[in-house]
Amino acid sequence: MKYLVFFFIGFGLGVLQAQPIISKQQVLPGQLWNDSRGEPINAHGGGILFHQGVYYWYGTHKIQGLSEAKHADGGIHCYSSKDLLRWYDMGMVLNLVKGDDSHDLAYECNFDRPKIVINAKTGNFVAFFKLYLKGFGVETGFVGVALSKSPTGPFTYSHKFLGANSPNGSGDFAMHQEENGDLYHLAVRKPDKAFVVGKMNEDYLLPEGEYVVCSGILDKTEAPAIVKRNGIYHLLASGSTGWDPNPARYFTSTSLTGPWQYHGNPCSGINPVNGLGPEKNFGGQSTFILKVQGLDDTYIAMFDVNKPEHPYESRHIWLPIKIQNNQFSLQWQDAWSFDTFKLHK
Repeated sequence: MKYLVFFFIGFGLGVLQAQPIISKQQVLPGQLWNDSRGEPINAHGGGILFHQGVYYWYGTHKIQGLSEAKHADGGIHCYSSKDLLRWYDMGMVLNLVKGDDSHDLAYECNFDRPKIVINAKTGNFVAFFKLYLKGFGVETGFVGVALSKSPTGPFTYSHKFLGANSPNGSGDFAMHQEENGDLYHLAVRKPDKAFVVGKMNEDYLLPEGEYVVCSGILDKTEAPAIVKRNGIYHLLASGSTGWDPNPARYFTSTSLTGPWQYHGNPCSGINPVNGLGPEKNFGGQSTFILKVQGLDDTYIAMFDVNKPEHPYESRHIWLPIKIQNNQFSLQWQDAWSFDTFKLHK
């Protein structure tokens, strides 16, 4: 048995040039995680991009003092790190727009789950995010797209599209980039909540063709986080219960379209911060899985512990995953260290 993957849970970097050095400090899942200035890391429902020796953590900025019902979303906040433990605030890289209700990103729109990838052909950093337009509710879900030539922005809003070949678009999503650069949009289709996948075009700005239902993925599966390891795709997700946590769902496949095999809930143990165990996914919801550079066969997955009444106070949880016989298992740990893993020689 080997520890192989880290999960970053929730139901929620000035540009540094050097290969990352893993710190000896501990990760404390579910505890308050401050940046280098001592301020809480404000990047929710997001993901991490590794570029030229630096990790960039992007997430939704939540406005202090506002609830989700009072429109706490502010845009995309970025942090940078070389060791995945000490994070430097790079500021807002995309802001919602105040004073122009006609703009797609008008303040009080619903803005969530940003993911950033690099397009090697165009040189663009491409940001994708879940977008519900101001004043139109959540019946129709768009994917918003913004572009930058720098990982620390600023990102310029480009356009929105309706994914999943549905007039109602899609909800929660993940972006998966293959080794050859092909990019795929995996999403919950609206309104039937089937899980689908579609290929993006070469510039990553629009879907290339038809979406396909992922055979074997349970309906109402959301919060997808995906990684490919040794030719096998591993998908961690949740059920659909709004802001309330529910049991994790775990699937594997050798093809994005399936058939996917369902393995149930990979979690065990209790989060002592809130007393929640696998039946509530430690109080969290998956957002991303990250491959750790410099450590053999090691990854990080992300979850947020959502607090819809006080989203600014939402916590982050990172946990190591054990992999045995090409399957994941995730056990709660109050604290863990990167010293568990050996660096490549």
